[in-house]
Amino acid sequence: MRGRELKVSPDRTLSGVDKDVCDALWYASVSANSHNTQALKVKLYPDAGIMEVRVDDSRTLKVVDPAKREAYFSVGCYLETLRESFEAYGFDTDISFFKDKDGCKADVIYRKKTETAFDAGKLSLINKRHTDKSAFSTDALDKTAVDKILKSYKQTEDAADTISVTWFQTGSDGYRYLQDGTLDAIKAQSENQDYRDELADWMRFSDREAAEKLDGISGDMIGLKGMIKSIYYWTTSHESAKEDKFAEQGISTAKKQLDGCGAFFVITGENTQEELMQAGMTTQSLWFDCTENGISIQPMSAMLEISPYADNIQKDLSMKQQVQMILRAGYAKNYGKNIGLRRNLTDYIEVVR
Repeated sequence: MRGRELKVSPDRTLSGVDKDVCDALWYASVSANSHNTQALKVKLYPDAGIMEVRVDDSRTLKVVDPAKREAYFSVGCYLETLRESFEAYGFDTDISFFKDKDGCKADVIYRKKTETAFDAGKLSLINKRHTDKSAFSTDALDKTAVDKILKSYKQTEDAADTISVTWFQTGSDGYRYLQDGTLDAIKAQSENQDYRDELADWMRFSDREAAEKLDGISGDMIGLKGMIKSIYYWTTSHESAKEDKFAEQGISTAKKQLDGCGAFFVITGENTQEELMQAGMTTQSLWFDCTENGISIQPMSAMLEISPYADNIQKDLSMKQQVQMILRAGYAKNYGKNIGLRRNLTDYIEVVR
């Protein structure tokens, strides 16, 4: 039936690796990442219980993210989801960061606990968390709930070098600044043909294409369902996605999203590759907390990707550190779920013995 929900069945197994480890690795892959490029490269040493995780340079965004800021941030989101998924299957994890000639990598040590209890709730949360591109209610977020969530992310006065999270409630000056600035930045990006071309390359315009490539942005991932999804696939292609009409539609959609918003979360931290990964971990953790509390999230990072917005945002918001992520937040009518469009484990994980 046309317009039905996309169903994919990636290979979730690795030869000679325990099923619990494979399952945990699969759930870890269902993490937030820019354009769903899945720019991950993993070496797994199953006999030692060690993983090496780094950015896959071949899958980074050369126009939007030439310095690979978002790529390292996305690896951090993966690491936090990995921690949660291993915990669900009864493993402890230790994550360390190391710099080498190829950039910063993360080493993950995982070990099975002596007494384990499978935690289906954690896996359910991982499956539920997703980018929600619908228009949210403009109602303010529950302040008590948000204050409780942010309590664990509070920055001490003397810790100017740590990751921090700030929220801007609807109607505040910071809220209006982010609302207006994000739309202006999206408009500026849409005038750049290189940006259009790169975005079009990562869009998927049929279920078949999405199922074959197992990456990118499908119709389901931008919230399309039923006949609307079918019409989108019938009328849009990689070539037409590079044209003015598609760009104009993207601006119109972004305006509706920004008009339908209850708050913004801003994550700050320094710009080293290690701190970017740590900021990604913090963001993914925050996202899980929001999911548990019924708060929908959409990353909106256009202001961080183009001048002059990227140059001014830290000063304009009076932040101690550089802004690394902006999250649109609010309450949606139907929270939805993660589509699970992710690659086979063997596509990016090398098993080493």
